[in-house]
Amino acid sequence: MSVLLSDTFYEDVPTLDEVKHEISSIVGLREIKRHLEAIVEKIIVAEKDASDGLKVLPPKPFHMVFVGNNGTGKSTVARILGKLFYLSRALSSYAVTEMQGNKKMKDAKGGVLLVNIDEEDPINSKLVDEIIAAMDEGDISIIFAGTYKALNQYMKFNNELYKRFSARLQFDDLTPEELAMILQKKASDQGEDGLICGFALDSSCSTIDIADKIAALAPESLRRLLNAHLLDQMLIEARKVAERSGEKTIFLRDLAVGIHSGGQIYKNLLNL
Repeated sequence: MSVLLSDTFYEDVPTLDEVKHEISSIVGLREIKRHLEAIVEKIIVAEKDASDGLKVLPPKPFHMVFVGNNGTGKSTVARILGKLFYLSRALSSYAVTEMQGNKKMKDAKGGVLLVNIDEEDPINSKLVDEIIAAMDEGDISIIFAGTYKALNQYMKFNNELYKRFSARLQFDDLTPEELAMILQKKASDQGEDGLICGFALDSSCSTIDIADKIAALAPESLRRLLNAHLLDQMLIEARKVAERSGEKTIFLRDLAVGIHSGGQIYKNLLNL
């Protein structure tokens, strides 16, 4: 089961300082953050060598496997890697293109191709051959993302595919406290596209209290299945509660209703 749609992400031309800030802002994923920070340090060293007049050869793009459930940050990290590969001159583009692993091959435009693998999808042998050919051409970086079961099933289909991956990153499920921290970050976005634009969380909505509500009201099985993907609907439902009471402040009691209602919506949607 995948909740991600095929798309291409274009963002402003990245700077190293902006990417470093993005990495530091990631909630959880401690080991993965260290991996990203190591790439940043390599870019810094290369830039210094170049400024000192030394010849610096850009690294070759490499291919990776992201193992984890939905909502654990795989797309976010893929976009950061796309920027790092671009800044290191390994890739000519920082765009990240997403696609499902049983659909038509997409043009990654010299950037990163993020292939989402779902264990329920039939394997498209023609697509696998096209992906292998794209890997060998060497002008894009391909990342396979999915659960361990889905990826293992896909890799067993073609041993030549598995051999071409250079790194494997594990994305652990988010804890209730990590989910609470992400929810607070989402709630603080008061831009026009913010989920609760015009509303604010009350001071009673501390990280610890939100985490307790998530742990109590959102079933662990649902959290493991969707992780951060649950949070948008929870905030939307909490905002509705505040609107009905004529408030512009979302209190902890409102958020508790939103957490429960948002979880129920997904349970019904997924027939759980």
